[in-house]
Order: sequence, then C-alpha cells, then structure tokens
Amino acid sequence: MKNKIIKYVLLSVVFIFLILYFFGGRIYDYKLTEKKVLTEEQIKKFEEDVKNGIEIDINDYIIKDKDYSNSITKINGEISNIIELGFKKVFEQILNNINV
Repeated sequence: MKNKIIKYVLLSVVFIFLILYFFGGRIYDYKLTEKKVLTEEQIKKFEEDVKNGIEIDINDYIIKDKDYSNSITKINGEISNIIELGFKKVFEQILNNINV
C-alpha cells in the first residue's frame, strides 16, 4: 500500500516538473519577445519624432516595468528568507557533525 502511494506521489512530482519545465521556458520566451516588440515600437516612435522635429525626451521612450508587489508578496518574501536561513543552518550543522 505504501509503495503505491509513494509511486503516485513521485509520478505526480515528475509530471508537474515536466509541465513547468516545458511551459515555463515558453512563458519566459514570450516575455522576452514581448519586450523586444515594445522596444521596436519605441524605436519607430523615436524615429518619427526625429523626422517631425519634435523635442525629444528619453523618458518618453523608456518603458517602466510595473511593480505588482504588495504586502502579501513582501510577507511571502520574508517567510521564504527565514525558511532559507533555517535550512542553511540545519545543513551546516549536519555537515559539520559528519565524521569522515
């Protein structure tokens, strides 16, 4: 019974990993392509402004990334840092107490 549960858990983990591995890369590629398209649009806008003799300000052509952070994401970041610090200390203690 335990072997079947372990088998299904491991298969689920591998399946989830494969999904994230394949689709995660595509999402990243899409974000890079989106930035490239926006940059090309800003270059065209700049060239049009130069042709028309409009006063040029660099801030008109820079696209600022939006900050979607809020109190929940900040708390999650702090919790993640605490967990990371805890794991680091535990593994340091384990590795220091190993007699080779």
